[in-house]
Amino acid sequence: MNVLFLSFLAGTAAVAFPIVFHLIRRTPKGRQEFSSLMFLQPTPPRLTRRSRLDDWLLLLLRTAVIVLLALAFTRPFWQTAVELSADDVRGRHVAILVDTSASMQRGKLWPKAIAEAEKVLEELEPADVVALWTFDRTPERIVGFPDEQAKDAAKLNHELVRGELAKLEPSWRTTRLGDALVTVAEQLTEIEDKDDEPSAPQIVLISDLQEGADWQTLQAFEWPEQVQVDVRSLTLPTPSNASLQLLTRTDSDEPNAPPKVRVHNSSDSTTEQFRVRWASADSLADGQTVKFYVPPGESRVLSVPRDQSTNADRLVLTGDHAEFDNTFFVVPPKQQHVRVAYLGDDASDDPQGLLYYFESALAETPQRRVEITKVDANDPLLISKNAADFVLVTAKITDAEQAALERYFNDGGTALVVLQDSEVVSSFGPLLSEVVTESETPTVTEDDYQLLGEIDFSHPLFRPFANPRYSDFTAIRFWQTVPIDLPTESSATVIARFDNYRPALWEQTVGEGRLFVLTSGWQPSHSQFALSTKFVPWLEALLSLSVEPTSLQTSPSDNQTLTLPENPNNETRFVETPGGEQLRVPKDATEIETATAPGIYQLVSESGRQTFAVNVPHTESQTAPFDLEQLEQLGVSIGVQTTREEEYARLSRLQNIELENRQKLWKWCIVAALVLIGLETGLAAWRTRRTHSPKTDQPE
Repeated sequence: MNVLFLSFLAGTAAVAFPIVFHLIRRTPKGRQEFSSLMFLQPTPPRLTRRSRLDDWLLLLLRTAVIVLLALAFTRPFWQTAVELSADDVRGRHVAILVDTSASMQRGKLWPKAIAEAEKVLEELEPADVVALWTFDRTPERIVGFPDEQAKDAAKLNHELVRGELAKLEPSWRTTRLGDALVTVAEQLTEIEDKDDEPSAPQIVLISDLQEGADWQTLQAFEWPEQVQVDVRSLTLPTPSNASLQLLTRTDSDEPNAPPKVRVHNSSDSTTEQFRVRWASADSLADGQTVKFYVPPGESRVLSVPRDQSTNADRLVLTGDHAEFDNTFFVVPPKQQHVRVAYLGDDASDDPQGLLYYFESALAETPQRRVEITKVDANDPLLISKNAADFVLVTAKITDAEQAALERYFNDGGTALVVLQDSEVVSSFGPLLSEVVTESETPTVTEDDYQLLGEIDFSHPLFRPFANPRYSDFTAIRFWQTVPIDLPTESSATVIARFDNYRPALWEQTVGEGRLFVLTSGWQPSHSQFALSTKFVPWLEALLSLSVEPTSLQTSPSDNQTLTLPENPNNETRFVETPGGEQLRVPKDATEIETATAPGIYQLVSESGRQTFAVNVPHTESQTAPFDLEQLEQLGVSIGVQTTREEEYARLSRLQNIELENRQKLWKWCIVAALVLIGLETGLAAWRTRRTHSPKTDQPE
């Protein structure tokens, strides 16, 4: 026999009460005097040293009732011959899911993650089978579940997982927690469906649970109820973290304004003061330090001036406790060489000529060096794509130069023609065949001028002035202009018009190239354009249209791939990492992954080198932990599956409860107790009547 509730057997101690009551002998304490007995000799009762049980049968009945009631409360049952075996209890399928994203580079999080995974392995029972998964941008299975559920196979699997754990390292990729949970849950469900015997699927998630993780996949996934997720959250004693980003220049920014930097402070940070400076690989003192005051959970944007004379290629933040995202890499400025072929009559030292102001405005800078070559009428070969990136024409041209320009445009060249008189138009022949000019250029006085009345600020030439603060051109007066009329159905696109609605600047396509025509000179005798603040940015925008960029300035997107330029010549290409390693790129590849590490990379080909920057994904810098209730709201079952020992105890108890409910021995104990109570009551009544009944045989 066995019982469900062994603790109720303590109630049998109540049998001591009737025994004690039977053994107690009470001596009368009160004294009452009777007059009729005052002359009699007192005879007190004789007392013995040992108490006797006079009504032992009543005592036995009463104690038996108490024992039966206590036994009924214990819910007794008879154990059957068929017992539950520990081998009949299912084991667990435990999938250890380790976060290897960039945020795990912080402090000592990674050693904590490995130690936590080792702890999980120690907690496993011999019958449990385990698999090892990692996740960052994509989940990856490192060790799968064994095919056989034998003890030896499970033990071997434990050791294999332990060995693979020592080889793992965190990456620099972003965190996609939702994809990882869905992938592992689907595999556990598939194993559950294939096995004849049910198992307990368990996911052990080891992560810092940073709020920048992406779990959107869980919104469209119905989580299986049988799969439980045991979350092992990793934290640091000093969680302060800030990140920085270099903002992209917009059309509303001032052309020569210093770069703007955004610093974001995590919501759980304990630090508010930070410093940002430009630096290079060799020195951290390449620029002035800018102080940022950023409260927790907020962002601040400030300008960080950059010394153009240095080769700074990164922004460095100091002041927080996590250094993994404190460097933002940018493509270092590379001087661009622009070759300009000049077709004109004026000299470079003539302050009344166009070339003088053109050279002055395009002085050499760390970003660009302009080389101007005057084209001799007898040497039109300088007008070609191999010799010139841009052509400037300020005078009428010869037939040979006209033919060279046509070839130049067919090769995709860009040129600007400045019309100082109507003779320049006629010398271009078919290149400007649509243009209609007046026979004579009108002469105007200083008080008779024209202004730019209509400007297309969406065009790249005027896009730097799109902001209302810089879009005012009314201070620029034009005295000498060439009156031009364009046909209504002209292929030319007018970019700017004078206030008399005549074209001031237009663009037209010639062959594969682009031709810009300005109907007024910029020298002081023609206009105030060269002396205005708009002239230099306008020329820089013009040259930018003629020269292809030499660098790929980029940061990784969410999928952390870099789009490669086309490879029309089928050249062999390599990617050179910051550590100097060269990775071969397939000739037909259109994109490559750039997640090995942040830094400056080089795309090397026969045509030259192209530079691009790789940075830590900005979502990884959002290191404050998120609330687990967010996962529960998405349907994820947070909990721990019972071990085999716990499951065996639970099933044994359920089996005992089933046996007890079927046998219901407690009812017979109650019935027996009621019967004994009836016998005890009858016996006690009979004893009482016998003791107090009158004697009929007394003498008279």
